[in-house]
Amino acid sequence: MTTANHPVLPQGFKRFSVEQTLLKAAALIGLRGPTLHALLHMMQKTDPAAWTDPAREPVFFAPQDETARALGKTRRALYNTEITLERMGLIERRVKANGQRSSHGKCGIVFSKLIAAFPDLLNLIEQAEIERRRIKALANERSSCLHYVNARLREATNDDSTLDHIRGALAAWPRTDSLTRMGLDALEAHVEDARRLCIAVDDVLDLLRDSSGEPAENFRSHIQENNVIDNSVSCNDAVDRWSAGKPAHSDLPVSEPTGPGDCRENECEAASASRKAKMLAHLTPDRIFKMASADMQHAISVQLGNRTEPRKSDFFRAAEAMLPALGINPSAWNDAVSFMGIDRAWLTVLLIDANRDHPETPVKSPGGLLRTLTRKDREGTFKLDGGLIGLLTRKGV
Repeated sequence: MTTANHPVLPQGFKRFSVEQTLLKAAALIGLRGPTLHALLHMMQKTDPAAWTDPAREPVFFAPQDETARALGKTRRALYNTEITLERMGLIERRVKANGQRSSHGKCGIVFSKLIAAFPDLLNLIEQAEIERRRIKALANERSSCLHYVNARLREATNDDSTLDHIRGALAAWPRTDSLTRMGLDALEAHVEDARRLCIAVDDVLDLLRDSSGEPAENFRSHIQENNVIDNSVSCNDAVDRWSAGKPAHSDLPVSEPTGPGDCRENECEAASASRKAKMLAHLTPDRIFKMASADMQHAISVQLGNRTEPRKSDFFRAAEAMLPALGINPSAWNDAVSFMGIDRAWLTVLLIDANRDHPETPVKSPGGLLRTLTRKDREGTFKLDGGLIGLLTRKGV
């Protein structure tokens, strides 16, 4: 005697698992509400053990009239529902010659095809979730690009028509609330255009600054010229404490004069200021990347795509992407961008993040510290230069 070998659910799954999976996959496979309801009703009338026993087969035996009454359908409507489910490959209609169902001969609505299709349904849901997360990430990145370009345009002091094509491209962008409906391919193409516009707005503003007779706004000088000058110096006492990472007035580890009363700080103040200016003049994208934490470096790398050298927009968008992990409220970030300016804001976040693992004064509350530093920046007392120099020295870059 041969034992039948029917399809069974993968180990660890039961009939209830199939029901939950169908609820998640219904929209993906075009399974409409009334049809889904009828399918679940029939499934729940089967023996749960038959879904996991290869010697058995899950079959729904109840007559059509009885089932139609239970579902609030006509018999004809139920028949159409069953035909739809059969065409979708979810059931098999196995009936007697007179159309009747009976446990004798296993005649009824058979769910072996649904069991066989179950792994495909799981995979479909997984792929849909991956796509959903990708779309969400792309939508967030587009929002970051929009934030960046708008902020750059607000910072522009020149209303030259050279910026008109930037404004025109920005105006043509799809609405934020339509991004998730664009489709993955179209959204990826749009976000790539958004990345290019971030770079383009920097290039245009650099050219405008150049043609105005001001210093060229390259990566290094822009960072320098927007910072409050830090006149603190290293003490020329025997103990070198310039980069020891002691707490500063800004609540970040920056250099401060610390030494005995007879140290000659006044004599070396000019030399110290010169040394700091020289260090900041070499604050290249590569060095800034090396200053960043491993998490921030990953966030920056994600922004680069096929490019090899970060741009200012990459650092900005990486800092914005790190906000949730750092526990920084978007309102605190927006305040920092508004009051500090774009570059000081992302540099401050990069500095805060890098100092979470400071050996002596680790940052415990990045969000609270960003608000404090934004307030101090408005007061003119935040010494970003000193913090960056302290980080450069500690990282050895």
